[in-house]
Amino acid sequence: MTGSTLYLVLTEDEHAMLGELVEIMGLIESVLFSSANRVDPVASKKIRNATAGGQGQLWATAIKGRVADPQIAATVPQAERELRQLAEDRNDFIHALFENDYVERGYMEPGIQTTSATRSKTGVARPTSDLERIRSRAEAVFCLIDQIARSVR
Repeated sequence: MTGSTLYLVLTEDEHAMLGELVEIMGLIESVLFSSANRVDPVASKKIRNATAGGQGQLWATAIKGRVADPQIAATVPQAERELRQLAEDRNDFIHALFENDYVERGYMEPGIQTTSATRSKTGVARPTSDLERIRSRAEAVFCLIDQIARSVR
């Protein structure tokens, strides 16, 4: 980025966490496509063409009545909600400009203390410290969706 005043500000660990989040979201999409495809190939194609926020609803509709275990079937609405929120949280970091936050005064010494992500669409800023929580939630959502998908008949 020669000649630019912008530069990468995330730490190596934050970059790794963001990469893990993206990879987990890709795994989730793969499970959505394949499980829906077993019962409704047309719905699977619609899921593939939808944005992450809408994929859960399409998937839930496609597999409705096709989950063999009633206890697992009861978790589908939760998985759909979690996926919608997870996609929104992920987008807050994927579609963002990362900036160091400079603290001028307070109980800390002046200087860069934190990093935040400001989403390009909304202008909403989030601390990058949220990444770890979101990545952990993504893993839990993946496990839930995978469990449901294995029960689709």
